[in-house]
Parts: sequence; C-alpha cells; structure tokens
Amino acid sequence: MPVVTEIAVFYYGFICWKKTILNENEFSYHKDSGTITLLIAIIFIVAIETMVLHTLLAKWNHLAAWILSFLSIYSGVQLFGFLKSMSKRPISIEKDKLNLRYGIMSETTIELTNIDQIETWTKDIKLDENTRKLSFLGELESHNIIIRLKEENTLLGLYGIRRKYKNLVLHVDTKEEFINRIRTATR
Repeated sequence: MPVVTEIAVFYYGFICWKKTILNENEFSYHKDSGTITLLIAIIFIVAIETMVLHTLLAKWNHLAAWILSFLSIYSGVQLFGFLKSMSKRPISIEKDKLNLRYGIMSETTIELTNIDQIETWTKDIKLDENTRKLSFLGELESHNIIIRLKEENTLLGLYGIRRKYKNLVLHVDTKEEFINRIRTATR
C-alpha cells in the first residue's frame, strides 16, 4: 500500500489536472471546509522552513542541508498531491453503497442497509475507537454530518492503515441534499 499511496500522490499532484464535473450522485467536501486553505498555508510554511533551514544547515554541513531540503520538498509535494486529490475523488452514492472518500487520505464504503441514522451534526464530538472522522486532519477540520451504523465498518487511511468505526463524522458541502439522497436510498 505505501507504494500505491506514493504513486497516487504524484498522479493527483502532477498528472491529473482535468477539472472534475460532479454527477448527480456525487458530492464535494472540500469547497466550504477550509481544508484547502489550511493545506496551502502548510505548504507555504514548509517552503519557507526549507529555505531557512537549508541556509542554516549549510553553514554546518552541506550534505545534511541537502538531505533535509530534499525531505522537506518531498513533504511539500505530498501535501500538494493530497490537496489536489480532494477535488478529484468525490463522495458518491452507488446502487446500494455509499463511497466516502477524503482525497487519497482516507476512504470507506458503507452498505446503505448498514446505515442506522444520518443527521446534521456540528457539535464537538469525542473521537474514540467507535467514532472516527473521515478527515485526516482530525480536530483541525469541522464536520457537519454524522453517520451512525448498525454494524462496525473499516476506514482505510494513508499507507493502508485500517481503523474500525461505528460512527463517522464528515463534512459535505451540500449536506441537506446529501442527507436527503441517503434517506431516500435507504427507504
């Protein structure tokens, strides 16, 4: 899985530039959440930190300066790939499944028959082994929907890390339409 994640970072960051047009069964999650702005700010900070640290380390050891610079640039490239993947991988409702994606950072597929309850939820929530967030940013990103399941499911994260959950909180740009579509599909 780590190799696949690395390939996906470069694919979404540098190859896949075509604008994604959402179908009626697809929903975006990146436009209103502030995540794009946060990731751009982090990339900017990494760029500044790389230049300053390289200059300081070069006075001590050129090899160490270049190694650290390479690692910092690679981190920036990864963040850029994560950022670009968010608009390319929307949430989708297929026949009897809900495909939840958060770029290439996390994803899960939920059988619609396994959904016990879905509702608008903006209150703080304690994240634990039963309650997870779709976003890899955790508390740094807001959520507006909670999905409660009848049976436990698995959230697949970066580099193939698997986590079990029974409640999942996430952000969807058009939350009311999304909730109505799920409720209609589960009837």
